[in-house]
Parts: sequence; structure tokens; C-alpha cells
Amino acid sequence: MTKLYSTSKITNSKLFILLFCLLCFNSIIGQNKTDIESSFNDYVKLPREVAYAHLNKSLYLLDETIGFSVYVFDKNSKTHSNGTTNVYCSIEDSKGNILNKTLILAEKGVANGSFQIDSTYASGSYTFKAYTNWMKNFDEQNFYLQDIKIINTDEENDLSTRMEAPIIDTQFLPEGGHLISNIKNVIGVVIKDDSGYGLKEAEGIIKDSNGELITNFKTNQFGIGKFIFIPEEGKDYTAEITYNDLTSTVKIKPAERSGLNLSLNDLGSKIALTVRTNAKTVKNIRGKNFKLIIHNGSIIKSLDISFTDAQDITKLVNHSDLYSGMNIFTLFDEKNKPLLERLYFNHDGISIINSEKENITKTSDSITVSVPFKTINATNFHNLSVSVLPSRTTSYDTDHNILSYTYLQPYVKGYIENARYYFTAIDRKKKFELDNLLLTQGWSSYDWNSIFDYESEIKYNFEKGISVNANVNKSKSNSFIMYPMTHSSTQTLDVPENEKGFNIVGLLPMDDEKIAFGSIDKKQGVEKPNLYLQFTPSTIPTIDNFVKTLPLKVKSIYDSKIEESMYKNSISDAQELDEVVINAQKEKARVDKIERVHPIGKIDIFDENARNRYIDFPSYISTKGFSVIKGANSLSITPLRRMTLNSSNTPLIYLDNLLLSEFSILLNLNMRDIDYIVVDKSGSREGMRGAAGVIKIFTDPNLKFGKGIQKDISQESQIPLTFTSPKTFYAPLYSSYRNEFFNKYGVIDWIPTGKIDSNGYFTFKIADKGIDQIKLFIEGTANEGSYISEEKIITLD
Repeated sequence: MTKLYSTSKITNSKLFILLFCLLCFNSIIGQNKTDIESSFNDYVKLPREVAYAHLNKSLYLLDETIGFSVYVFDKNSKTHSNGTTNVYCSIEDSKGNILNKTLILAEKGVANGSFQIDSTYASGSYTFKAYTNWMKNFDEQNFYLQDIKIINTDEENDLSTRMEAPIIDTQFLPEGGHLISNIKNVIGVVIKDDSGYGLKEAEGIIKDSNGELITNFKTNQFGIGKFIFIPEEGKDYTAEITYNDLTSTVKIKPAERSGLNLSLNDLGSKIALTVRTNAKTVKNIRGKNFKLIIHNGSIIKSLDISFTDAQDITKLVNHSDLYSGMNIFTLFDEKNKPLLERLYFNHDGISIINSEKENITKTSDSITVSVPFKTINATNFHNLSVSVLPSRTTSYDTDHNILSYTYLQPYVKGYIENARYYFTAIDRKKKFELDNLLLTQGWSSYDWNSIFDYESEIKYNFEKGISVNANVNKSKSNSFIMYPMTHSSTQTLDVPENEKGFNIVGLLPMDDEKIAFGSIDKKQGVEKPNLYLQFTPSTIPTIDNFVKTLPLKVKSIYDSKIEESMYKNSISDAQELDEVVINAQKEKARVDKIERVHPIGKIDIFDENARNRYIDFPSYISTKGFSVIKGANSLSITPLRRMTLNSSNTPLIYLDNLLLSEFSILLNLNMRDIDYIVVDKSGSREGMRGAAGVIKIFTDPNLKFGKGIQKDISQESQIPLTFTSPKTFYAPLYSSYRNEFFNKYGVIDWIPTGKIDSNGYFTFKIADKGIDQIKLFIEGTANEGSYISEEKIITLD
């Protein structure tokens, strides 16, 4: 590659005078805003989210599970989007048909889920997407998409690499966007095959129309290169490209007779931005005011530039004056027309956390791996998603990691090949290569035509759970009760006389949960209401791509004709076997948690026998030391023990944490709905008002909606869209853990919600299958703005 000239070198030529000035953007902010700045501020006023999804693999076989964790960030601050709850995920085939889709629940911007690869998936390429409804308002690539490969092992599969030669696609991209005659231009080169992948070490030579050699270049491993070029006005130039045994001749677009170009040079602690023009142009722009804009998609700064007789103007920018992450420089003319643009990435201020040497502990049948992350504050919210695969796997080959998709992809128009390379083990070489990449990207995803024409309109709502609008039809009552769900306690709702309904927002229904309402009459009895319910959202929205992903390269060939079974038993068999143990462990953990929450009082946890033992709640509570008097529409409960003078003789009764003012609602309480009841006869935690005791009733929404509430006192409705609960991830059991099949395609574990313990360790356990080495693919966030992205090989011997 031709050596670059230094932009700070001074020549004695009268035509080239370099003007240096230190660019300090902070002093500009207080000046009056221009149309550019006000238009930009209007455009970015609405907050934006950006999503990244970590998949456990990128190549899957029939019956395997796609495990994924989704991270949603505030695009400006790069911290968790804490307000986000609704995250959508889908899988599309090459024709855009959606084969699977789901809504998953995010907590502090992190969610996880899974898709099962069943027989409806043919072998081929598919696109995984993760997004929110709010992202549909914006024209940048803020949502996540990734190409995955699926192999249906019941089909004949031909995944061999094609033998025919690739078609060479060569693009010449002048830095800043324009090739100007008779001055120095920096030209970016991208050489790709017809699939969009860069061609490594392709060589090129530039010749003029007389066949004379002007310069040469060579591409890097991603097919990217650059060279310096001073084209003469009116002269034609061609490039001769050589790749392996292939050759190609490309005509270079003629240079413009007049205009400006822009180049950037990183000088270490600062960058040099040079605006150049030729002698023909400088006569026409002398004394005209240009404006150099810098923004990061959120904040904008500006500097005025004016040409005199000089053909070059160079501005030096301290790194401390740049934004952390992406910086977008745009030059505007006196009419506020964008002329040139250049992207630059500033690594300063980005916090990346790395692990230390792991600890291995072996028992008779398992291996415990502890990976230290000593700089993570375990008391703050954090999340690690970890894919555990064989060290020689060929099934994990994604273009992005959490850093590249959060800091890079949303700001460019094209899809970046192997973008995670630039954000893994970052050094000077990778910073240089990233800048070469950005030189070839042209205009950013922030389109100035869209910015100037922007009309503030929110077409797609920011969703927080599910909302229900209830219209009351011919009801004698204006008071209603909503029965509890997994993430919602009992609610009572009063409708004013001049209104016809009520609205509930922020519901988080899970799986096949239903919603149930009762109508409370004047005597505090509960009847079945007549409500017309409308839910928002009620369907999973779709989202259109802004960029095209690259097809996943298959590095190995799966032979579907292999006779030997690769699995010890089916995945479903393994799931059924583990479910028994896991369910028992979950129930014990649940009981322990209940006892910790309610340390005082007698706890009755209801199983099927206990629910059948009592006809109703009054018959149950009468066995617990209370006197019960039932009327047609009333219920009185008092303690059998004598009360002290001036103390209440009525216990406090809570139904799903809602204090009941009277007890008639308990007459119709179905005992099959009960999960557990806490009876505290002392009532010590409630003070004097609890002298007659405290009774806390907790219903189980899964039991209630599975068996059904009494139909005469409730209106139960299906919710059209609910959140999908995370499922336990199961790795297949293989017939061998040493053959090529397992080493290339095998799965050991997927941990979507990894946490750091109080000693600073991330710890997990795997069965000891005689595996020598494993490879961890770790992505995550911690410390309120730090990132984890690491590939780690661990030896188990």
C-alpha cells in the first residue's frame, strides 16, 4: 500500500498553504443555532433504543434450541434501557416469511428466550431479529438482525463450498465522498465476492489512459484497502485487480473538475481534518462561509470555515473534544447543503471488562468452572450470557458482538463483515483497520435529507407491558375487581358516573394466562360483570430491514448420510428426565422463599389434597382458631380467644396483598385457586390494629386459570398477546464426546442470565464427559455502562 502523506507537512508551493488551528468545540456551543443545528436537535429529540442479541450459536441442527439473550440500551448513554419491557424476536426465511415469533419480558433492558428448531425448518439461511415497537419510529438500524444457518438432518444436505470462481465486485470510495481533479485524494477500496464477503489480499494497480502505472494497493483480510491519488482533469484511469488466478479491469469514475474533498488523519492525541479544493474551485468559494459539523447521533457541535487563497484548510481536534464512540463529521456549504462526510471512531471512554484466569474443580461426575471478573460490582445490576461449546466448534460465527452492534452498526448504512473483530483484543492495528473501514462507509445512517424534512410524529408507541381498555356494558355497579396474575396483584377499580369504562396499563401476562374481572355490588358481593375488553398491543409487529446481512459461511460439511446415531437419546427424552428433578428443586426453593418472606405465622401451602379438603374459605379458617358466621351476603370472622379492652375483634385479612375492608368476597373464593395462606394470630407486625390476628391469602394464577374461577362471579377473558416465559435450556446427550460431529456441532451449555457472586466469580457446572477443552463466548454488561465481550478457551484437564 502506498505510504500516506502527512496532513501536517508544509510545502513551499504558493498554491498550497496549510492553515492550522486548534479546534475546540466546547466554545461553540453557546453560539446561536443554525438551521442545521435546530433541525438536527428536532430530529434526535426523541430518545432512541438500540438492541443487541447474543445467540448461543449461529449454525443449528434439527431439534436443537436457539437460545438468546437480548440487551436493549439507550442509544445515547449506552446504558440499559430500564423502561423497556416489551421485546419482540422473530425468525424469517430467505423470502421474508416468519416461521417463529415471540414477545419476551425485559428487566432493566435485558431479556431472554428460545426457539425450537422443528421439522418446519428446511435446511437453509434464516434471519433472527430482536426489536421493540419504538424502534419502528426511526430510520437507523437500531434493531438487531443476524443470519443463521439451519440444517434439517432429515433431509439430504449439500453444504459443500462451491467450486466455481467468485465474481469480483470492486468499489472505489473517495474519502469524504468526492474525487476532485488535480489535488490529492484518499481513495478507499472494497473488493468483495458476489456474496458480499471481502476478498483477502486482492491486489490492484492504477493506470492512466496511456498505460502508465500511477500507484498500487492491496486489501486486508476483509477486502479493504486504500491509496492516494492525484487525478488529472479530463484523464481516464483504470484499475487492474488480481485475486488468486482471477483478474478484473475496472474503470475509475472520472474526477470532478471542481469541488471539495475531506480527509482525516489520526495523529495519536488528536486528529487532523483537511478540506481540500483545486485552483479552479478556490476562485469561486473565496470568502464563502462553510460549516463543519460534528455529531454522535445525539449531540451536535459546529465550526465555521472560510477559504481565502489557500487550497487546503486543516483543523486539529483533540481526542478530548471528541465524543466517545462514533463521531460523524459533515461539511456544509453556505446554503446548508451537505457536501462531504467522514466517520471516525474514538475508543476513549469505552469501558471493557476482561476476565482473569479461571479455576477448575472436579468431582466424580461434574466439573465446576469459576471465572473471575474482579472489577464487576456484583451488587449493581449486571448480566452475562455465556455459550459453552467445544473448543473446536465451527457452529459459532457471528459478525457482531455487544460492542460492535451498540457502538458501530447503528451509525452506518451497510452491514459490517466480522465487526466484532475490531472490538476484540483492541490494539493500534485494529484501530487503524477500523478507520479504514469507516473511510469506505461514505454517508452515515443519519441522512441529512431526512433530518431537514423531519416532522415530529410518533407513529409507534413506547410499550410497557400490555394495556387493557374495559368498556362497561349495562352494569348496576361502578366498582370492579381484577383478579391477580403472575406479575399483577388484585386491583379494585372505581368508574366515575360520567365515564363508561376504565383502563389498566403495565400488565405483564405470561404464556397462557387469562385475565378475570368481578363486579362489586353495593353489599360488597361479587358478581359477573359485562365488560368489553380491548388489549394493546394485541399482535406482534413486524419491522423492515435497513441493511442486508451477510450469509453465514459454513466452515464444515454435515454429512446427512452418516448411519451412526450422533445422539445418545432424543432431546425430548433428556428434557423429560430432567424435568422431574428440576421441578422438585424449584418447589423446594419456592417454599424456602415463602418462609423467608413470612417468618412469623403458620403457613399452609395448598396441594391438590388440601384444596379438596375444604369446601370454602370459611370452613378452612374455622379450623384455625377463628369463629365464623356466614350470612347470605355477609361473612364475620372473629378470633376464639378473648381480646383485650379497646382492641379490635376483627382480624386483618389480605387477599393477594390487598387489605379487605369487609369479607363478603371470601364467601365465593374458590379454594382451588389458593396457593398458600399465612395465619399470624399475634398480628405483631401490624401493631394494635393486628391484635385480632392477620390472615394473608395468596392465590395461584396458574391454578386459577387452569381450573377456572366460578363463572357466575367473574368474567374471564383470553389475552391475545402475552409474554413467553424463559424455558430451561437442554443440551443434547451425544453418543460420543470425542468425535468430529461433537467437536464441530456439539452444544455443552447455554447460560442466558449469568451472575457474579460476592467474591467476584461467575461460576457454572457441567457434566464431566471427558472433554479436554471448552470455549466460552461471553457477552454482557455491568457497572452501569461497562461491557463484557470475550472468547475464552478453558482446559479442563
